[in-house]
Amino acid sequence: MIELLEVGDRVRMGSYRALARFRGAVGFVPEAGAGLAVVVEERKGAGPVQIVVRGSDLDGIATLEVRADRVILDGASLEIRRRYRSRLQLGGRDARGIERHLPAFRAALLASAPARCVVFLPGSGSAFERGLAGRFRAGAARLLAGDLESGARALAGLGFGLTPSGDDFLAGLLLGMYAAGAPAGQRRRVYDAARSRNAFSESLLECAAEGCCSEPAQGLIHALFAGTEADVARHTARLAAVGASSGADLAAGLYSFLAGSVPWGVAS
Repeated sequence: MIELLEVGDRVRMGSYRALARFRGAVGFVPEAGAGLAVVVEERKGAGPVQIVVRGSDLDGIATLEVRADRVILDGASLEIRRRYRSRLQLGGRDARGIERHLPAFRAALLASAPARCVVFLPGSGSAFERGLAGRFRAGAARLLAGDLESGARALAGLGFGLTPSGDDFLAGLLLGMYAAGAPAGQRRRVYDAARSRNAFSESLLECAAEGCCSEPAQGLIHALFAGTEADVARHTARLAAVGASSGADLAAGLYSFLAGSVPWGVAS
């Protein structure tokens, strides 16, 4: 029996068609207009566009309709009883308090990031690897120097994965901007320069520009503001475990903005 656990607050109403299937999740796009909804197993956790379910073989799900009070999956009508609030709530917290946790954040990221994360891009090796590392170095340097559009364009769509590493990195950087109180106009400049035809990347970037993110990312950001070093390490490892490298790439972007530098050796 399928059970609906939670629906992200940025899942829009309408009828959807399946776009992509991967382990523990099915991505849907609206029949009309833009947007994204992702039906995920409970272990994946909540997010802005996630529909979290329990007790279903996701490989068999073919249709999705979202209404104001319910979700209909393959004809099964499921009442929405819980909404995930995806926007970071950081009012009254001093972003300068993050500084004391940056060393623990960097150490935990380097310890938990998978091999294909941007923090481990090689400075040598094949011509492709050297070129990829060089583009990341250049794009990150431009962003951190304030050249927002040029830096974002250099990183957009760059790398591996369902959401390319560059897009995950930019989403993390946007969340760092939001957490640190960067003006909405600056975040919008990054988002506009990085916009993607990839529905997953576009949703991720749009949400991040507005301070909306998954529960693992929220947990890390709140730990950076008000947790202990152990909390930071635990939440960093949890985020880094998301996807093949997506969570770690996002964490690298978050760190880069908050620290004003990048956490991997080849960029120094």
